[in-house]
Amino acid sequence: MSARILSSNGITLPDNDRYVGAMVDSTQRDLDTGVAQQRLDEHGYVLLRGLLPRERVLDVREAYLRQFPSGLVRDGDYRRGVYAGPAADMPKHGVNGHPAHEFVRSPTFQDFAETPAFRHIAESLLAGPVERVQRTPLRHFIKGQRVASRAHVDGSYIQGAPGDILTLWVPLGDCPVEAGGLVYLEESHHEVSLEAVSREKAPTDRPDDRRPITHDLKWMSDVTKKRWLVADYEAGDVIAHRVDTVHASLDPMSDLMRISTDIRFIRAGKSCDPRWNRYWSADDGY
Repeated sequence: MSARILSSNGITLPDNDRYVGAMVDSTQRDLDTGVAQQRLDEHGYVLLRGLLPRERVLDVREAYLRQFPSGLVRDGDYRRGVYAGPAADMPKHGVNGHPAHEFVRSPTFQDFAETPAFRHIAESLLAGPVERVQRTPLRHFIKGQRVASRAHVDGSYIQGAPGDILTLWVPLGDCPVEAGGLVYLEESHHEVSLEAVSREKAPTDRPDDRRPITHDLKWMSDVTKKRWLVADYEAGDVIAHRVDTVHASLDPMSDLMRISTDIRFIRAGKSCDPRWNRYWSADDGY
């Protein structure tokens, strides 16, 4: 079996035990018995396998991809969603006029975001009633792009205590490591000063935006002595993480397109930045 080639924003991440580890799987039973809540506290994330019906997730993937001009998807298989070639000229991803911008406002997507399982996950992990944050981004990454999510914590973008806000990252379709899914810096939420310390000397490809920590995942691992945790995600999986857990994404190396969404919940009665109570747009600055 050939070795994987891992990179993020065009910078190689060595695929060995020093830099890369495996995420811990959890189940519906772990969620219902409180084990998942303990793992969120311990690891900063919970990988919940098969929490959603696979076909339901693929329905959403297909509905989104069918908004594009023909030619984007190989063999017309919109449920699988393998990249065939660039679609006709269109606006930048997620801005007005792009399919992602329209799709997050559609009844199909809004109905999916209101899936009761998401609220159940959030209420179980936050141990109380929650409210869904309206701003729900839709991400779409294609092989050949060298623009991945930089190492960051969600708390740099949305205000709130770690115990009050929860992100649910949902892959809309299968997402093996080679497709460029999320990766988590091992137990990074336990290091209170990690983000601030790292920013002081962190290499960055966005000098005018200090919210991301760095685009260089190897540098981050070298400085912190922590590994990046990875997993092969499948349609139906849901990954919950705290807003103080450092995470990023890998560059897609596979023709299988990575499509995902971030669904967030806040503890009922807690205030949220009003900018997050509007529909997502890729150019909204948040």
